[in-house]
Amino acid sequence: MPVTKQYVMKKLFILSILFLTVFSSCSSKVDLAIDNPTDVSVEIVVDTLRVLVPPKDVVWVEMGPGEHQLTLENDSIIKYNFTESVYMINPSLSEYLVADEYYGPTAFQNSYASTLPNKVVTFLGMEIEGNYDVLTNVINKVTWDYGPRETLPEMVEVDADESYTTLVKVYDPAEFMSLMLSSYNDYSEDE
Repeated sequence: MPVTKQYVMKKLFILSILFLTVFSSCSSKVDLAIDNPTDVSVEIVVDTLRVLVPPKDVVWVEMGPGEHQLTLENDSIIKYNFTESVYMINPSLSEYLVADEYYGPTAFQNSYASTLPNKVVTFLGMEIEGNYDVLTNVINKVTWDYGPRETLPEMVEVDADESYTTLVKVYDPAEFMSLMLSSYNDYSEDE
């Protein structure tokens, strides 16, 4: 049987699909950012891996996608099917504030399109209105640009075809309180 060009191309196509399928399934992974905003160490068990997270720190754990089990210090067991590439794990059950930070001229600030809806949220017992959300879940898919204790840039470069940009930042309780105190001190000095 003679081998035709069409036969070779078909076999190469099938082999490349097979290769891509195997390669993509082997390279997929899930990263867990296990965060601890508290002043004491927190322990969590991911499947059988015991993880001790120091105070005000984050520990990264890499694992394959699929169902995994998290066991908290209070012996609560959470089974979850991890399908996304990055999650933040909140074993201390702390509150986090998610904020949309605007970068651009003040002329556009009141009319910009936020990625978070404007609403009233309760964070640390305080009602706050704006483009905010509050995280309290143990497992949180990462959809933000800057996580807890990551510093926002002072300035960002805006694309030529845009007037402004926004970055989504997650604040832990201590970080938020420090930001509020700093804003208050700046305001007091201006008076």
